[in-house]
Amino acid sequence: MRAARTGTEESGPASGGRIGSRPVARMSTRNSASASPLTYAYLRSDGTAYIVWGSAIAGFGAYAYQLMGGRVLGAEAFAPVSMLLTIHFLTFIVIMMPIEQLVVRRLTIDPTRVHLPRNARWLGVATIVVATVVAFVGVEPFLNGDRRFVVFTGLAVAAHFVFAVARGRLAAQRRFRGYGIASGAASVLRLGVAVAVTLAHPSASGFALALIVGPLVVLLWRPFSSQGELRDRTAARRPDDVPNLLGGLVFAAAASQALLLAGPIMVGMLGGSVTEVSIAFACFTLGRAPLVFGYNLLARVLPPFTRMAAEGRAGELTAWARGIAIAGVALATIAGALGWSLGPWFVEAAFGPGFVATRATTTLVLAGVVLAAGGLFVGQILVASGDTRRLALAWFAGVVLAVAAILVTPDVPVIVRVTSAFLVGEAAALTALVVGAVRSTGERRSRRPGTGYEVTKRTLDIAVSLTLLILMTPVLLVIGIAVWVDTPGPIFFRQDRVGRHGKVFQLYKVRTMEADADERVFAAHLAKQEEAMRKGVAATVGIEGDQRTTRVGRMLRTWSLDEIPNLLNVVRGSLSLVGPRPLVPEEAALVGLDHARFTVKPGITGLAQVNGRTTLSMEERSRYDEAYVRRRSTTIDLEILLKTAHVVKVGGNGSSRWRHARRW
Repeated sequence: MRAARTGTEESGPASGGRIGSRPVARMSTRNSASASPLTYAYLRSDGTAYIVWGSAIAGFGAYAYQLMGGRVLGAEAFAPVSMLLTIHFLTFIVIMMPIEQLVVRRLTIDPTRVHLPRNARWLGVATIVVATVVAFVGVEPFLNGDRRFVVFTGLAVAAHFVFAVARGRLAAQRRFRGYGIASGAASVLRLGVAVAVTLAHPSASGFALALIVGPLVVLLWRPFSSQGELRDRTAARRPDDVPNLLGGLVFAAAASQALLLAGPIMVGMLGGSVTEVSIAFACFTLGRAPLVFGYNLLARVLPPFTRMAAEGRAGELTAWARGIAIAGVALATIAGALGWSLGPWFVEAAFGPGFVATRATTTLVLAGVVLAAGGLFVGQILVASGDTRRLALAWFAGVVLAVAAILVTPDVPVIVRVTSAFLVGEAAALTALVVGAVRSTGERRSRRPGTGYEVTKRTLDIAVSLTLLILMTPVLLVIGIAVWVDTPGPIFFRQDRVGRHGKVFQLYKVRTMEADADERVFAAHLAKQEEAMRKGVAATVGIEGDQRTTRVGRMLRTWSLDEIPNLLNVVRGSLSLVGPRPLVPEEAALVGLDHARFTVKPGITGLAQVNGRTTLSMEERSRYDEAYVRRRSTTIDLEILLKTAHVVKVGGNGSSRWRHARRW
């Protein structure tokens, strides 16, 4: 929901003035699209976008590698590769990722501690040895008697051990761009080697070589050099005195993966047919796809969570735990609906006509996988706090309740029985993780304690913004194409706005004006506002009939779709869902930084936006902002959000006064 339009979403004046004795700051709001034509400006600058794209490429590359191997080699010849992939997946998720998390947390707390702890080194070596022994024992039944795969297994696990440690160092050094590109490049290199092998001489050993060589590409980013490791000396340095941190991480990873990987096995153990086992495998394999994407994103959230924990920001961590859980439940509901409507068709399309899954099966699997993703992200708060005891207990509780759910439903069809237990286990684990995270952060003394309202408000911000960002991604793609086709120029842009306590931050939006829009239009509008305030005459804050707006831009503004990127500001914490709309510096100077609106965090929508929007005068808008600051509460915030949804739906200005406005 948009604020009162200033007419300068994309451009503004570079000059200042005075109102009475109050100086007007000489601050430029020049269109960042023209000054710095960077799409996803902040996300590209800090590397988050690279992690997102790298994760997507890694996921698609992994599936392409497996599908190509199966089709090129055939079921029998591909058997040793599939065994190698299984060992690799289990060791990487259960052992290597906890080691990566340990490296991230350790270096985030103290950037000078660059050496891998002894227990992590020994665990990595032991994992390589055990994986090699398992391959040696299974060389006849599982590896077609090809003893080369014993060596291949050891080399593959060793290469991914190096890969995990290297990525952990990149993430801890906040080199997220390198982390994301390396993740995607490893998958691309693996697929490229597999393609070359296929064209030259298709063989199982060639596909195994691709799995070994791929992760070593991370060394191109020199993760073990001194670059970046001492970049931030302000980190809260302290001994890593958490006992058996790595052990807790490994146990938690094993328990979390047991819920995901045991499904097909349990179907077989409970008497399911071979066909039912295959269908369960197909459903869980396809359902896990979002988690392949999410695993890499854990490295993006762990460093800031670790810093929050080190700084004693318990309220913020509590809000994140609750917000992620609420978003997870909402998205799980939507995923379940998609599983009911499209799941069986998708499974059959991917694996073939023999894989006929029921609606109940795909619904339960998809909903459970989304809850599992939420649990993984909430778990990073416990990792950041060093509370792996609660982390492990939460996932163990999920496993126990999943087993209990299987035992109490003997008369239910076997696949539905297993997938129902999976959903119960993931829901229980997520609940236990949230409770553990809240208690863990609550036990640590916060340097900046927050009120209940502030924590609740931040929780709502995180939950709603994460949910909407995920759901609106396809909409943003369509909007981006429309803006790109309509007029030349960047799709997104950033602009200076004034936030709480007068702090300037950059607001992210979709471009709705011509890239070279005339700034004199807003300069004249600002002068008109200044004169109206001096004479005590009302003048609307919006520019009527602004010719700088594009055809697509007018449509986007009508339904406030250009504000979707504002959700990124909410996630970062510079913006809230509800609050006074942030002003450009010139308007903030007219209002005055001593105004009550600058004592609270600004919002995407607010009381003024549901009571007139662009039809208000600056004085009317200020009165609404003052009223919100004086009477703000969770109830009021929810009412404003509901009214905002109505205003956006009808595409109006919110000009009909709110029926509850009398309370203000």
